[in-house]
Amino acid sequence: MDPILIGPLPQSDDERFLSCSYKERWNRLKPVIVEIYTRRRNGRTATLDQVVQFMRTNYSFHAAATEYRRRFRDWGVSKRMVKEDKDAITSALVRRKRPAASVSDATTQHDGEDRPLDYRNLKRHLASRKPCLKIAPGLLSSWNLPYAAFVSSLPKNPGEPSPFGPLGPTPDCLHIQSPEVLTPGRAAAGPSPRMQLVYDKHKEHCTSLFLQGHLKQLVVNMRKEDRSTMVNYFHDFYMRGFTLAKNWGRELPNPNPTQEFALTPQMWNAASPWTPSAFLNLSSGPSSPEASSATNISYPPTQLCKWSIHLSSESYIYDGSDDREVIAPPNSEPRSSFVDSLHQSMASNDFTTTPKEHLPLAPDLIAKSLEGSPSPLQLDAWKLAIMAGNTELLNQLFQDNEASPPAGIEAIHPFHLAAAFLDGGHQCCEVFTTLARMLPPIFAFSHNTDDLGHTILDALLVSVLRSHTSIPPDTVSYGFHSSNRFPGEKKDICGRWDADTPTVRELFKQGYARIPTKWKHPFCHTAVQAVCHSIIAIFASPASPDINTHSGLAQTWTAPYPVVTAFYLAQLGMPGETLFGALAVMLCLLALGANVDLKSDVSVDEILSSSDAGRCRHTRMSALDLILAVPSNVIEAWSENCQIGWSCLAEVLVTVMVEDLDEGPETPMSSSSETSDHHSCQEEFREMHHDYWLELPCHGPQTGLLWASVQTELLTYRRVGEGDSWISENFSMDALEAWLEGDSPEFSTPLVQNGMFKVHTRCGWFHGVGDFLCPTAQQVCPDYFMNMDIHGRASYIPQPDLLQSFENVEHVGDRKI
Repeated sequence: MDPILIGPLPQSDDERFLSCSYKERWNRLKPVIVEIYTRRRNGRTATLDQVVQFMRTNYSFHAAATEYRRRFRDWGVSKRMVKEDKDAITSALVRRKRPAASVSDATTQHDGEDRPLDYRNLKRHLASRKPCLKIAPGLLSSWNLPYAAFVSSLPKNPGEPSPFGPLGPTPDCLHIQSPEVLTPGRAAAGPSPRMQLVYDKHKEHCTSLFLQGHLKQLVVNMRKEDRSTMVNYFHDFYMRGFTLAKNWGRELPNPNPTQEFALTPQMWNAASPWTPSAFLNLSSGPSSPEASSATNISYPPTQLCKWSIHLSSESYIYDGSDDREVIAPPNSEPRSSFVDSLHQSMASNDFTTTPKEHLPLAPDLIAKSLEGSPSPLQLDAWKLAIMAGNTELLNQLFQDNEASPPAGIEAIHPFHLAAAFLDGGHQCCEVFTTLARMLPPIFAFSHNTDDLGHTILDALLVSVLRSHTSIPPDTVSYGFHSSNRFPGEKKDICGRWDADTPTVRELFKQGYARIPTKWKHPFCHTAVQAVCHSIIAIFASPASPDINTHSGLAQTWTAPYPVVTAFYLAQLGMPGETLFGALAVMLCLLALGANVDLKSDVSVDEILSSSDAGRCRHTRMSALDLILAVPSNVIEAWSENCQIGWSCLAEVLVTVMVEDLDEGPETPMSSSSETSDHHSCQEEFREMHHDYWLELPCHGPQTGLLWASVQTELLTYRRVGEGDSWISENFSMDALEAWLEGDSPEFSTPLVQNGMFKVHTRCGWFHGVGDFLCPTAQQVCPDYFMNMDIHGRASYIPQPDLLQSFENVEHVGDRKI
């Protein structure tokens, strides 16, 4: 017998009343019998036959079902069909959907008797379910995977019959007659009017669940064909919106939308997600492409990056010589706004090959939910613009809304979204700086954590680990357990692919839920620059969040952000990794105020994946403590480059700690520097940027020289060919290690020895060259030697004027929420 139907068990023979007469036993056992028959367990009650069996087995009470039925009538006991029963009956009828279906095919057991389904009662219940017409923020732009990939990213829980969780059971009281062989004429007639009403009302109910974002409840009760149709339908809309956002401001080459957007075939395919991980709170099992048996992708993207080059306002001159004047035809209507284009696309259904009537939802209710001013699609439009990296579109959306961000924009967590879809190959930090200009100055401070508890810095860390290691998502954060994939999986941080890339579309069409490891490469200069510039755009502001805020990720916190990153880059990174990127990020954070002495509870065993389940081994550690706690046998298994990089990270932390304690006179650390001004901060710079306005820390000359060298390396070098080094010949990690460990009196690397960058402050900023927070190569280098000026690989973007954008920003005190 089903365990959930077990009632109160007798503790002794006295509770069975075996010595009593048959008539008296009915009275004595009445409370037990009534409880078993009427009590709900997991939404279900016992059938009459189950009551008979239970009483016979456990109480040695033998009575026929007809006798129980008579007693229930005498006692006035009956089962009242409650809301949960009616919902379960409706779902069961829809799951058994077939041609010529009729309500008369269904019967229910009531007080032990089979009776025709009470249609009038069910109809009243269906009419009482009022549909919700308010759509969850950003819902329609969340379906970024086709159904095949959607299913493969769901958890594989052995104890559940479906990857979507436990299916809604058919109520025990409901019996649906098996279908008969239908004549062609009867099959063509369709369901009966009553059954059609059940189908229509169920569609309305499903639509309400959909609009409210109750997606787990929705998909669990759907037939697999309906799930496939729904997911692919809205993935088609996502792809239409993404491609439209990506190309907004440019003419689309193909006027036929259904060809332009390569729509998803509407057919059953057993594997899949989009990422409504924000909406679909399911647990998840492994969905790594390496573990999949799907067809191999023959032509993976190139390993060679693209990159962005910042140009100053004097150098950034728009060349419109190739532009063609667009002359509008007579009496032509002005072009629709992006929001209107999304609305029109949904209304016309031109983004998909699936007819509206095939959707297991009510299209008219979805259309009504999108009406109103401002449009509910505003947030979807901003999401798509951020994901596509189109800052021109963001500016247009901003102006269309009277130079204001839309109400409720905090619901889409724009900075976290920008971090997940960071594109160093084309935009660098431009989406961050654009959002920072549009949103209130205190926005990042007030909304530093998302729904998973992740900070903006966490989001950037996740993008690094997603793009340059093979670490599983749920190791980084339990919040990724539900979809078992990282945010922004379809966007390469180095600009090599996005959701619209044919190879990527083929990958997810085949059922992959994540990017294969073989597509990835080391933490390259393109990614490093984008991450560092984005960090500066957020944390250099007087109204920034506290850079030392504890992380919401699984095993790390903000202070040793680059240390944990470096560990996973060395342990699970790609061939050729050097840890230069982790070093650069550490120096960037230190230059903005990260506290090297900050300690928090960390489990090295957990990071090493060697802890015993259920046993706590957390210890309070600083970043340096964490580096020193990694066993030597683990480090020795890494490549030589990673071992050198790990040593440099440790020595930098030691150097900063010593410099911060040293209150003696400043002493130049390198005789090769142009002047001693390298190691002193001018009074104006110190007062403005260290003591008052920006409150940037000033460490020592050794750290400053290294930060200036790293900035120069990022501004001047990229790996152009397959055989090229990931770091230029001008920056030597070996020389850095020797210098930091005291084996060399100088940092004997060409960038320093040959004077390849201009004078910098003691703390490593290039003051006096315009916006020192994000300088250009021309402003930093006295001579031109960069190898990045390559047409087709480089994107030229304007230098952000961060200092000017911070000019009227008020300080937020201790920057702690």
